[in-house]
Amino acid sequence: MVRVSVIVPVYNEERYLKQCLDSLRGQTLEEMEIICVDDGSTDSSPQILAEYARKDSRIKVLTQKNRFAGEARNHGMKYAAGEYLSFLDADDYFAPDMLEKMYRRAEKYKADITICCYAEYSEARSEIREINMDFEELFFRRKDLFCGSSLNCAGIFQITKGWAWDKLFRTDFVSCSGYKFPDFRSSEDGFFVYMLLAVAERISYMDDVFVTHRVDVPGSLSDIKDRDWMSGLKMWLMLGQELKRQGLYPLYEQSFLNELVYFLLWYLESMHEPESAENCRNAIRNRIEPEFGILSYGPEFFWGDGLFDWYRNL
Repeated sequence: MVRVSVIVPVYNEERYLKQCLDSLRGQTLEEMEIICVDDGSTDSSPQILAEYARKDSRIKVLTQKNRFAGEARNHGMKYAAGEYLSFLDADDYFAPDMLEKMYRRAEKYKADITICCYAEYSEARSEIREINMDFEELFFRRKDLFCGSSLNCAGIFQITKGWAWDKLFRTDFVSCSGYKFPDFRSSEDGFFVYMLLAVAERISYMDDVFVTHRVDVPGSLSDIKDRDWMSGLKMWLMLGQELKRQGLYPLYEQSFLNELVYFLLWYLESMHEPESAENCRNAIRNRIEPEFGILSYGPEFFWGDGLFDWYRNL
């Protein structure tokens, strides 16, 4: 029986792919499969994948034309046989006992989603740092099991980021939800992850640091968002519209808008090209504000110091 299916989208990751795959092959949970989806790589990634597939029968390699990470994950999910789904980026890596401990936790509490902590490895500084979770703790009412409505301020958007690699998803839950990853070039995981968190009835959280996420990587998607600056905004528009369609927007309104404005601040600050930043600012004024009417809420609605003033000045 396959307990966990790990889906790894791969696009030109020859520098880090072996470390990623080694971290999966070394998992203490043996009843797993590793589904690697080559997204049209032009470097030696396909050869590395073939080499590892020959060494380990649990590794399956799928190929597709370059359609970005979201579509690669969707492609991998079609072939997943595991009770649970895990997602790992090809330049990141798991702790050896991650899948076993998260699987046991999920089974113990019959969780739809199980979340763990992570560390960041800075490629530029060659150092690992753990993430301070003090802000996230403000929204928890410490329980082994919870859902969005049981959090302080229904703060589902504050307790974790909208990426998939620090979470374990029950496959049946994902299938029944009908949600998939959008085909954006970047910010593609936010819609999938946040909507699943919003509709989940059983979420469990672990304090263990099980994932190392690589940052400051030249050429990574997060490093080149200037080329596709609209992706992040499209993700939040899509997310807000789906929350409204599902009748969940009133419950998550404050949590959603606080995280949205914080995201916009971070997103603009991370732009390197003045033209991209200006295009992004114009889209915020002409699309984000008309859709959500953020200016009508006033500063008391927002938790971060100066967050509303920054947005109003923009």
